[in-house]
Amino acid sequence: MKQDTYHCVLTLQQTVPGATAIGTFANIITPSPGMTRADIFEKAIATLTRHQPELIGGAVLFFSLGKNQV
Repeated sequence: MKQDTYHCVLTLQQTVPGATAIGTFANIITPSPGMTRADIFEKAIATLTRHQPELIGGAVLFFSLGKNQV
């Protein structure tokens, strides 16, 4: 059986000295068997903050997870 794919969008914002940092993760995810919505949320945060470490501990402005289908 083929595993479903999901479109995930997550936007974080963090105040940094003299500015506001903002970043968005948007990608297609194929969850491993047993992964929950919360697991995917944490994975998206980890991926985004790995690329933009200034966002660590930032506020979630937007999160969306839906099946990637027509």
